[in-house]
Amino acid sequence: MKHCGTQRIETNRLILRRYVNEDAAAMYKNWVSDKEVAKFLVWPAHSNQEVSQSVIEDWVNQYSHEKRQKP
Repeated sequence: MKHCGTQRIETNRLILRRYVNEDAAAMYKNWVSDKEVAKFLVWPAHSNQEVSQSVIEDWVNQYSHEKRQKP
């Protein structure tokens, strides 16, 4: 499998896109603070929004390290 970076995928009902720093509040509220959801993740539930903000910032910074290739 060729890695081609994080690609935007859009359908009639769904848009998958890169994270942006502004996603931290929604990330915390909607899934990463939920212990039931965290059972299926490789990290524990986030204890506060600042943890989510730090994770998002790290993920966003990693985008600049992706090698872009044409699919």
